[in-house]
Amino acid sequence: AIPAGAPVAIHAMREPESVHGRVPAIALAWSPGEAVLVDLRGEGSSGSHASLASLATLFADTTRTKFVHDVKRLIECVDHDGTTLRGPIFDTMLASYLVEPTKVIPHRLEQVSKEYLQRWLPPLKAIVGSGREEKSLADVPVEALAAHAGEHADVVRALGVVLDEKLDAIGLRKLYDETELPLARVLAKMEVAGIRVDRDDLETMGQEFRARKAEIERHIYALAGHEFNIGSTKQLADVLFEELKLPVIKKNKTGYSTDAEVLERLAPNHEIAARVLAQRELAKLINTYTDVLAESIALETGRIHASFQQTTGASGRLISTDPDLQRTPVRTPEGKRIRRAFVAPSGTKLIAADWSQIELRVLAHFSDDANLVEAFEKNLDLHRRTASLLFSVAPEAVTPEQRNIGKTVNFATIYGQGATALGQILSIPRKDAQRYIEQYFEHYAGVRRWLDRTIEEAHRDGFVTTILGRRRYIPELSMRNDTDRSAGERMAANTPIQGSAADLCKVAMLGIDRRLTSEGLRTRMLLQVHDELVFEAPDDEVERASAVVRAVMEDPYPLKVPLVVSIGVGQSWGEAK
Repeated sequence: AIPAGAPVAIHAMREPESVHGRVPAIALAWSPGEAVLVDLRGEGSSGSHASLASLATLFADTTRTKFVHDVKRLIECVDHDGTTLRGPIFDTMLASYLVEPTKVIPHRLEQVSKEYLQRWLPPLKAIVGSGREEKSLADVPVEALAAHAGEHADVVRALGVVLDEKLDAIGLRKLYDETELPLARVLAKMEVAGIRVDRDDLETMGQEFRARKAEIERHIYALAGHEFNIGSTKQLADVLFEELKLPVIKKNKTGYSTDAEVLERLAPNHEIAARVLAQRELAKLINTYTDVLAESIALETGRIHASFQQTTGASGRLISTDPDLQRTPVRTPEGKRIRRAFVAPSGTKLIAADWSQIELRVLAHFSDDANLVEAFEKNLDLHRRTASLLFSVAPEAVTPEQRNIGKTVNFATIYGQGATALGQILSIPRKDAQRYIEQYFEHYAGVRRWLDRTIEEAHRDGFVTTILGRRRYIPELSMRNDTDRSAGERMAANTPIQGSAADLCKVAMLGIDRRLTSEGLRTRMLLQVHDELVFEAPDDEVERASAVVRAVMEDPYPLKVPLVVSIGVGQSWGEAK
């Protein structure tokens, strides 16, 4: 028997292809070498069987610490049928991520075990096999299952002790307790909820994209004078540079480069390059979105249940997988068309809430630059204001082209882009790009001072921190190679901004979840995509839920500048966006 009050490690098994849902077995470990398997496979499986309810008392014990690895997945597996995970929880996956975010991404148990315990864990295929020989966990003898799961639970127990100390040693306990751990439960709810997707609309869209792609390919063949494999780099390069004699932009080890940068530079003067870019974009939409999204719809719910990865983004950002919804184009007509396939069930609406320029506002907060802060306090068009400073014209006289340059220069600051990169983006000489950068820092001197100070401290400490104290270590800063060091300095400049925006988003998600629950609303948070949150609300709650979302998102944390949120409502994500 497990001693009363003693910490216990919990390791839930799952089928190799399973993302969500129940587990066939759970192992418990409480001291070195002592573990027990709770077989949940039911009648017909090898060995004895039990129900999840038999663990309800243990899971609900508020006095006993539970060590787990990936608490989000465990919550999804056990939080049903009256079984709920309560009490102190220490997630070794989240702790490993906070202690050192980039060393063992995505912080799988076998990775973390090697890093902190120097223990090698056998993979699941050691008991289920692989390829044609692979079998279900239901068919694994109970002895083999117990040995495998017990060893994993013992590793989780040992990791809990080690990482618990490390988390305190670097002062990240508060971030764990108040943000990352409670967020795991919110993400679990979002993953279980999923979002409804119109399969018929996706199929129609796929047909539309394929027809347009075929038409573009016919134009390409006409311009080339014959058919060829557009997807073949060599064949495309032969057509462009050998047959049509287009100017060579760059070469690589295998010959002429036909990457996006090359085609974009050729496109203004050569129609075939522009057509190839369009063909590639449609191929990507078909392969990456319409087909993948259709395959991701769960048959039993008619919804896509994406996974929100909490321990993958080096800066602290959430990343969605299975499918990756964050790569969906936002501003293109095709991107909007794809979002129209994400729909609300009858009697409900989708609410899309999006922060305006949150990273630039974080930059204003950190740098305390007077011009930047004033622009946001007075709700000025920052891109127009920057362009007006760069071109020495009144804000109302700024042309659309000048405003676009102002916008590009504003964001170049965040991403640490130098004159070469900025020149390529704007298709201007490097010296002109350098002049824009110098003028920018003349007008926003506070930003220059903050960047210099941040990079200097990163060199000294080896890491940078976000607004909530999240750390990112940057080993590139101590490398001898100038290119690597420069890349490290760009990370040092960008991570506090991007990571702090991620922190604010997480705090807002927690605040919204608490408000929706405390006010008894049925509105559900479904998606987090970049700086946007998507909700599903009953028709009679749309106005009230929108007010809750706006109130929390506009004030998640004390900043020196206001946050601005745009909210849209519609029957589809595209309509709400």
